[in-house]
Amino acid sequence: MATKTGGPPRTGGTGGEPGAGLDRRPQRRSGRRAGPADGRPDAPGAPRNRWLLLALATLQQAGLTAVRFGIPVVAPFVRADLGLSLSTTGMVLGAFDLGALLTFYLTGRLTDRYGERRVMAAGAVLTGVVTAAAALAGRGLGALLALLVLAGTGFPSSQVAGSHAVVSWFPVRERGLAMGIRQAGLPAGGFAAALLLPGLASGWGWRAALLVAALACAASGVLVGLVLPRDEPGATRGATADAGAPTTAGGTGGGRSQREPADAGGRALVGWFLRQAPLVWVTLVACLLAAVQFCLTGYLPLFMEDVFRWSPGAAGRLLLVVHLGGMLGRLAWGWASDRRFAGERTRPMAGAAWTGLVVATLLALVALVGRPEGGAAAAGAMVVLAALGGFGCLGWNGLYTTVVAECAGRRSAPALGMSMTVLYVFTMLAPPLFGRVVDAAGHYAVAWGLAGCLQILGLGAIRGLARALRGHRPPVAVA
Repeated sequence: MATKTGGPPRTGGTGGEPGAGLDRRPQRRSGRRAGPADGRPDAPGAPRNRWLLLALATLQQAGLTAVRFGIPVVAPFVRADLGLSLSTTGMVLGAFDLGALLTFYLTGRLTDRYGERRVMAAGAVLTGVVTAAAALAGRGLGALLALLVLAGTGFPSSQVAGSHAVVSWFPVRERGLAMGIRQAGLPAGGFAAALLLPGLASGWGWRAALLVAALACAASGVLVGLVLPRDEPGATRGATADAGAPTTAGGTGGGRSQREPADAGGRALVGWFLRQAPLVWVTLVACLLAAVQFCLTGYLPLFMEDVFRWSPGAAGRLLLVVHLGGMLGRLAWGWASDRRFAGERTRPMAGAAWTGLVVATLLALVALVGRPEGGAAAAGAMVVLAALGGFGCLGWNGLYTTVVAECAGRRSAPALGMSMTVLYVFTMLAPPLFGRVVDAAGHYAVAWGLAGCLQILGLGAIRGLARALRGHRPPVAVA
């Protein structure tokens, strides 16, 4: 299929030939990206400075999640200052995710068009500036919610553009660990927020604490915009996963190729996505597993405050342990998928889900028997449980994004956008629904129990994903 020569170069095109419709800038002589397919650490398509680029992507992710996970950290202070009920506090927790939900798919299309550097820089700066405005706004709940929704619209830049970049930069044998490192930026940002914001909120108020997180987020975006190469290797100028790459279930995949829409139009792309069984299954898995993850990070401080009468500052600092466990989990599960399971992502994903089920069950039991007078023993047990929760409940995200990107091929950016749009419906609804269940039941046990039931369903969905991945090959563009 011949490439048109009369117009500007297209990024992310998917013509009949591997290089058709792609950006013809000088650094790319061949449309085929050898790196992701070859599996060699220094394959021709894998940039030699890919680990530095990964560090920048991880830093930008951490900056954004300092805001995303900073909101739950200051939630007890917001509730006390504005006199909110638990369910209304859940609305504050879900507002940021609503903004992200509205822009995941758009971010994928923008990444195809403009490349990762511009999208990642603009997203972090937008989130930082608007979050600062929310911190400086008046006492009206409506203004706070509206600004948090707008702030959330920049969050997909790290999840979509950053994840897509990692799949482009790294060969298959390094990809699980690399994605785990980048995804570790989420709990790393949460760790920093849990470390610093409770003290700031106690001494200077929650608005000052949120302002600090906002400035850090904006700074990460400026740094990415200045340092990441203008012609970054991750821009969608080639396939992020060639047909010869191993499938996410392991092996090379002997099944038939999946046809990818060459026009990349929105309606055609949605229809193509729905026809890809692995993409549908992995999205379902993520939605179910995210229930415990977002309830844990959103409500654990409030849970400790209500059940054990911890101070808001001490309860917020418990998230330090959660996010530290999350960082370790994302690295460990990603490494295991690369080295222990030879590129298979579903078995380590199941391990993380089993861990989340155990944590949800134990939290339900704690809600029934926990007492404020538990003392040091109870506090120590909760620290261990928080670490285990972070390792399992926050550990699977890198595997999820890797599966989506590897199955979607060169359409990984919009595919990630569509998948995460569905995912964030769940993450937006989970906190307020969790709060409503607690308000209605009068305690947390039922809410944690229901979250555990979703983990069980998630384990069943992982089995469905494993079946769908057998014989699946990454898509190739067809005219």
